[in-house]
Amino acid sequence: MRLSFVPVRAFAAALVMILSLVPFEAGAEVRVVHSLRLDVGTPSVWSGWESLSAGDLRVSIHNEGPGMVTFYVFMHCDHLQCPTLVNGQVKAGERVQIDVAHPAGKYMFKLDNDSQLASRAIGVFSQ
Repeated sequence: MRLSFVPVRAFAAALVMILSLVPFEAGAEVRVVHSLRLDVGTPSVWSGWESLSAGDLRVSIHNEGPGMVTFYVFMHCDHLQCPTLVNGQVKAGERVQIDVAHPAGKYMFKLDNDSQLASRAIGVFSQ
């Protein structure tokens, strides 16, 4: 059986053309730090402490409902009440996206369910 290199060349040429159309910036890599899923009946979900270099943090949350979901991005500290970098609430059926500048350090991401534990949400935190 003999393989033809014509399809391989055509594929390589098509790939080069596609990649040349995609804008590329050096250092523009987006790294997903953590993804959380809050399910019905679950009071809270959270990540561990994540070390981040200084930059912009993107917080994206989709609340599938039916109740309110609260989110937090905590800054690491040596005591029990760590300050928040950003926090807020997302209404049922809504999507929220927030970009916030932050210094280098450790951060924890948390989603809290409504008081009836009825909501479902997905949170993605990326830098």
